[in-house]
Amino acid sequence: MTYRNEEIAKIETVLDYHIGKDRDTRSHSEQIRILMLRKRRFFFITAINVLALVFFGYWFFSGITELPSWIFWVLAVVFALNLASIAWQKKQIDEAIGFLESGQAPVQDRTGK
Repeated sequence: MTYRNEEIAKIETVLDYHIGKDRDTRSHSEQIRILMLRKRRFFFITAINVLALVFFGYWFFSGITELPSWIFWVLAVVFALNLASIAWQKKQIDEAIGFLESGQAPVQDRTGK
């Protein structure tokens, strides 16, 4: 796959964020390994969010808690937004892994010139 300059810039931002600014000193395989660990971490974060939502939902719908209903719905919206954010970050990591696996040479000049 051929990447446009805009896509490469976005992917490099993701790589800098998840691997660090010193990523140029690491091999592609080490960078992929780090990204795979980050991706696996998102699986655990997603599971925790789903379990928390189920926990609060069970308490609310079974009548165990006496919290007003609006608090439950605010929590549900927050958890849903959090899950959407996790999915978006996981997608970015998948794109970065694909970029590294494609073997395309990274852009050396990060100033955009």
